[in-house]
Amino acid sequence: MPDREHLPSSLGNRLSLKGRVILVTGGGRGIGMALTKTCLDAGATVLITDVLPEPDPMLLQWKRTAPEKLLYFRCDLTKKTEVENTFGKILEKVHQIHGIVTAAGICVDKPFLDHTWEDVQKLQADTGTFFAVQHAVKNMKQHGIQGTVLMICSQSWQHVCPGHQLTAYAGSKGFVFSLARSLAHELASDGIRVNTISPGYIATDMNLSIAANRPELLKVFHEAPPLGRVGTPEDLQMASLYLLSDASAYVTGQDIAVDGGMQVSSGNYKL
Repeated sequence: MPDREHLPSSLGNRLSLKGRVILVTGGGRGIGMALTKTCLDAGATVLITDVLPEPDPMLLQWKRTAPEKLLYFRCDLTKKTEVENTFGKILEKVHQIHGIVTAAGICVDKPFLDHTWEDVQKLQADTGTFFAVQHAVKNMKQHGIQGTVLMICSQSWQHVCPGHQLTAYAGSKGFVFSLARSLAHELASDGIRVNTISPGYIATDMNLSIAANRPELLKVFHEAPPLGRVGTPEDLQMASLYLLSDASAYVTGQDIAVDGGMQVSSGNYKL
């Protein structure tokens, strides 16, 4: 057993991201922004990509406090040229990437027969996720870095989400879940770990904007999870820090559900 006097320091070191460079896609708002703060607080230099011309004002405040530790790059992950150009700029600023968090994404919520070609094309952010991870992993392997890949998935890959109609969105998250498992196996010999987090109902601007047009969803958000409340982006912070840090050095190919118990109920909630 470890000496109790040294336990806090030891645990703190294992959870530290000091000296590491972490890339967060979709880091300009919502879950991605919360995980950006997690990485900053743990000592990392954080590179953010997001489709927003300007990130959330709070993020700009963090950047003013530590300008050398937080870099922002506007990038639409659905566009191949932008992804390639953005990674070129990133690698001009930093030579090594130790971890990547893929939090970029959008949600299309409508009946299956109402989905258009364009609706499904919008979900190609997950194509961008694939190639963002590819760029990051290529850099890790070039420098012999035993890095980490953390993909933000969704409860929708496993079960229906009461109140929602998410056929295309759920399919895209099923892709992310399967991608992570296959990649974890392929990269294990390089010491690169790949895991996912599957959030449940989280009070992000995206989810709340959908609920603004369908007020009944607010009831679902608070009542469907067995824990009896809607989640916040901050609820994902400690799970993400665990998976990005040395605390999870023997963990790969796994999913952590941060969903208030929705997996327990398998989405079995009646409106």
